[in-house]
Amino acid sequence: PLTPPERPEKVAEARPPEAEHRVKGQTSIRVNLELLDTLMTLAGELVLSRNQLMQGITGNNARAVETSGQRIDMITSELQEAIMRTRMQPISNVFNKFTRVVRDLAGTLHKKVDLFIEGKDVELDKTIIESINDPLTHLVRNSVDHGIESPEDRSRLGKTPTGRIFLKAFHEAGQVNIEISDDGGGIDGNAMAAAAVRKGLLTEAEVAMMTTKEKVGLIFLPGFSTAQKVTDVSGRGVGMDVVKTNLDKLGGIIDIHSKPGKGTIILIKLPLTLAIIPSQIVSVENERYAIPQVNLDELLRVPAAQVKDRIEKVGNADVVRLRGALLPLLRLTDLLKIAPTFIHPEDGKIYPDKRRNLSDRRQEDEATLPDNIRNMRSGEDRRYRSESAINIAVVSAGNFKYGLVVDELRDSEEIVVKPLGRHLSKSEGYAGATIMGDGRVALILDVASLAKMGVLNETSTKTLGDAEAASATDHNTAENDRTALLTFKGGANEHFAAPLNLVERIERVKAEEIEMVGGRRVIQYRGGTLPLNEISEVANVAKVPENSQYEVVVFRMGGRETGLLVTPPVDAVEVDLKVDASTLKQNGIMGSLIVGEHTTLMVDIFELVRTVNPTWFEEKRPTGTKPPVKSEDIQILFAEDSAFFRNQVSDFLVEEGFIVTTAEDGLEAWNLLEKGEETFTIILTDLEMPNMDGFELTKKIKGSETYKHLPVVALTSLASERDIRKGKEAGIDSYQIKLDRENLIEVVREYSL
Repeated sequence: PLTPPERPEKVAEARPPEAEHRVKGQTSIRVNLELLDTLMTLAGELVLSRNQLMQGITGNNARAVETSGQRIDMITSELQEAIMRTRMQPISNVFNKFTRVVRDLAGTLHKKVDLFIEGKDVELDKTIIESINDPLTHLVRNSVDHGIESPEDRSRLGKTPTGRIFLKAFHEAGQVNIEISDDGGGIDGNAMAAAAVRKGLLTEAEVAMMTTKEKVGLIFLPGFSTAQKVTDVSGRGVGMDVVKTNLDKLGGIIDIHSKPGKGTIILIKLPLTLAIIPSQIVSVENERYAIPQVNLDELLRVPAAQVKDRIEKVGNADVVRLRGALLPLLRLTDLLKIAPTFIHPEDGKIYPDKRRNLSDRRQEDEATLPDNIRNMRSGEDRRYRSESAINIAVVSAGNFKYGLVVDELRDSEEIVVKPLGRHLSKSEGYAGATIMGDGRVALILDVASLAKMGVLNETSTKTLGDAEAASATDHNTAENDRTALLTFKGGANEHFAAPLNLVERIERVKAEEIEMVGGRRVIQYRGGTLPLNEISEVANVAKVPENSQYEVVVFRMGGRETGLLVTPPVDAVEVDLKVDASTLKQNGIMGSLIVGEHTTLMVDIFELVRTVNPTWFEEKRPTGTKPPVKSEDIQILFAEDSAFFRNQVSDFLVEEGFIVTTAEDGLEAWNLLEKGEETFTIILTDLEMPNMDGFELTKKIKGSETYKHLPVVALTSLASERDIRKGKEAGIDSYQIKLDRENLIEVVREYSL
């Protein structure tokens, strides 16, 4: 059986605290002379700005003080960036040694292995470079030892005798990603689970509820090994848990994707530096805390009037329904043992908050209450006021995520990380501290540690799957599709919506940052240029009113990012998608629906971008030596019970040149297949349908000798993790968002090759 990666050499062993003080890295670093010149220039500029600021203060010149303050702010940002660059080193300092490591270990194990390295020029902080040396060595040696099979075994399996290991580094979303992959035997999740039960680490009941990915994740358990004998490389029970612990200390994340017989991909995400990190500031009981953005997925605000409906109880845990899935909630006040309070709106005094559950609200029928209590409750219920909304930071901790309930969500800031003093170094829940602009200290939260304090882990969240299955029929009916939308305004009175899945991010820009170049509005954005458009450019709607600042919704289309100018408020909502596709339909608008109490226009983002930037999609036409598949050769069978989605999706597929046959449910689609009148290339299916749903249709297709070769792509508006797991078990090849036109066309072409 495949064994989990073990500790390959002595350097990977956990050292006692006193040994850590004896092991020191290099105390000097080589810095480019040009970078030093830049630092000297910035230091001179800082001195000049300081002098201007002092003169402004002395002369009581408010305008001079403001100008000097802005200049100091700009110089400080440039100085911060330049100083960070002095600590940056190319990752090739670590990668270059692996060629010999792989060659020597392959010779010892009598294997043939080729190593391919990509991204040597990616730079990381010197401290991180030194800290990831041992974990990466660990992982590469285990890919050779456990991943790659012997030449004889590979030949018997139809593989080339020489195995391949790929080591790749690249930047993504402000982080450095390191990917280690091989084409070996992969990791057998069932073998992992059996070993965990055999060693008493888990019970059979716990293993029975685990998915394949979670079984593979057992490799991170301490003291875990499936090796048959102890060698210099394997079988000592100290392996991937040490790697994960070391990466956790760096604020990194490690994830494993493996397919038995095909290979394993290990993905590591690391911050660029440990000295200065972007973070989200939150507060509880007037104390501020920082959540590193590397651990932050999104921010969620549940209005007070919706708390009772959206916050549910599963067992003893509070959960919130987020885009079709149940997310466990932890209250920061409970974890840190802080007594929660509230300010009474009538007398302004602070009182203890005695609610035990997040969803607790007063009884709706006041007539059933005693007279003395009812008389005290005059006026509006404070628990339905706007300040009673629940603020949630959705964070990731390893392979699972949860919601952290806080009092306030404040600004995003770059903070300077300070280590905790020796008296606080062993405090649970904290990763460090920082000093805020007002001189007060804010503690940095360790989301993984908080999850352990709240007794939350992968196995304890399994009960949520049962709750999701029990309530799935309430949120996924055969008639309506539950969809997450981003709502916003264009002009003063017109309301718009776009699928939330297509949104990359939302930015706020000042009017003076917008430039007019070549007749187009653009802004300088993340080292490049972001084009700005508005809906009025393609549709007969009001223009966005002029303002000192604008909200920009960023979408990715045609392989590029584009910004859509909108008017606040911007909000995310879940609705049953009942779209009128005819009354208000026009170029860039696919129809209308009612959201809240407003008639809301559904924006066709693909049509909008293609109208203003037609060359973006022409540039993405397939090129190369392999002839592309002709659109007319691709015949699609599309099963969808919603008339809106059926017409919308089939229209743009036909417009692309594909031949599309539609069916109103899975049973009709199966009957069309059985008739054999058409030779279909690919099957597209909705999940929730009457008569026969998408899961059952997929099982019948994959269980048929005649049709099992056909790729099945599930189109969904709001798929939960439960649906995705269920779909993979049924044999669904891919999940795609129904209104993500660009990606769907690419997937159809890819599976039709």
